[in-house]
Amino acid sequence: MIFIAGCLILKNVPAQEMTMDECMEFAVENSITVGKQKNNLDNAKMSYKEAIAALFPSVQANVSASTNFGRSIDPETNSYTTVSTFGNSYSLSASMPLFAGLRYVNDIRAAKVARERGYSELQIARDKVAMEVMKAYTDVLYYKGCVKIAEEQLSASRKTLYQAQRLYELGKKSAAEVAEVAAQEANYDYLLTEQQNNLAIAWIKLREAMNYPLDSHLEIADSINGLVYTQAASIEDILEYAAANNAQITSSALAVKESKIRYARAKAEWFPRISLSAGINTNYYTNFENKAAYPAFSSQFKNNMGEYVGVSMSIPIFSNLSRKAAVRSSRNAMRNAELEFKATRNAVESEIVQAYNRMNGYGKLYGQALKKVEATQLAYKGVSSKFGKGLVTAIELQVAATELLQAKSDCLRSRLQFMIEKRMVDYYSGIPFVQAER
Repeated sequence: MIFIAGCLILKNVPAQEMTMDECMEFAVENSITVGKQKNNLDNAKMSYKEAIAALFPSVQANVSASTNFGRSIDPETNSYTTVSTFGNSYSLSASMPLFAGLRYVNDIRAAKVARERGYSELQIARDKVAMEVMKAYTDVLYYKGCVKIAEEQLSASRKTLYQAQRLYELGKKSAAEVAEVAAQEANYDYLLTEQQNNLAIAWIKLREAMNYPLDSHLEIADSINGLVYTQAASIEDILEYAAANNAQITSSALAVKESKIRYARAKAEWFPRISLSAGINTNYYTNFENKAAYPAFSSQFKNNMGEYVGVSMSIPIFSNLSRKAAVRSSRNAMRNAELEFKATRNAVESEIVQAYNRMNGYGKLYGQALKKVEATQLAYKGVSSKFGKGLVTAIELQVAATELLQAKSDCLRSRLQFMIEKRMVDYYSGIPFVQAER
């Protein structure tokens, strides 16, 4: 049983190498936050159906039975008697609103807007999870690259140390220079260990962001899509598209619309309510001591039947200022929603402009970083060759090695930062992280 349960838990865990898109899809599918938002959306759908159903008649049936012992009132003569009696009644009633100051109509409109807002909130939750995974994914790639760079530098440093020791044996290098190279080799060994620890932490954070089982193997693809530096759409086109389609702006706009309907709903409480009701009822009565004196059940059930139809109107006059307070509260909620919409729109527009500029900046930095890596690689090879001939000191070799290490790290960082910002610009341009659900 334990084995079967384990298999069921891990049924969504892929065994093959996962791309960033696949990691985001897995995270969204297994996210607790997204799951809760789906439940909220389901509640919104049910509230919409409930608001529509409020316009239909409500029907109820009632059945009652009672028996009297000792002194009681005879229902036929309306006088006191001491006999034991039994009686029961049956009724079927229905009622429906005819006019309520558009309360029910506004409830339906508000519930419909809340349902649409639920879809936007769900998409926001999905996007946030995808963004977290994208960042965690690129962190793993960055530290994997750092580990690889550190391994290469450590390997090169060990070769240099071996070379320095040989030169020392030949009398071409001093003990101090050999010690300097040995210290450099130890430093790269320490750096490798540090980057390996950073990579281990990055893996943990990626699993957490994906809600991936910590005791299951996870492997991601080293290749990254979207690194071709191409000109994106104009910033004006991106802003225009986001203003009409971004989930955060859409949700905030729907919140304003819903608050306006709630405000109208609150003002409708000042109007009278008119409702229609109708029903049918009958009853049965008997005397335990003289049952023959009363008609049979079927006869009474038929003969005692009655019907009624009625119209009632409720006019609000005074309710301890509750209606006035409700109107003012809903008006303030509407104003807050309008202010929140402006803040959300400005925040999204600001993020779009920043992401667009960062994408262009990191794209240029990445191109420059590639050239810098090529130049520092050639410089390091030249210094290393001279060191082998005894023409440069160990300090000069260490400086060249450090510059190469920094250049490779900067190139990797700008490469990944460009990828993130380009993906963000694509997102605001209409390319979702994960396809939306409807």
